[in-house]
Amino acid sequence: KSFESYGKGARLRQTVVFGGVNQFRQVRAMSGGVDILVATPGRLLDLMNQKHVNLGRTSILVLDEADR
Repeated sequence: KSFESYGKGARLRQTVVFGGVNQFRQVRAMSGGVDILVATPGRLLDLMNQKHVNLGRTSILVLDEADR
């Protein structure tokens, strides 16, 4: 939600992916590419292993362990 507020007018595509829910909508949200991806480590690894996420063109990566 913060990215939506802070990035208004910036024309950046962003989405959030996390475990515990069906990943279909998350994969669909990323299908055209995103500028900012916020992900839990487990879901990110799952999606990378399934070839839904490729960090090959990533210019900045921030790792943070956060609680809900």
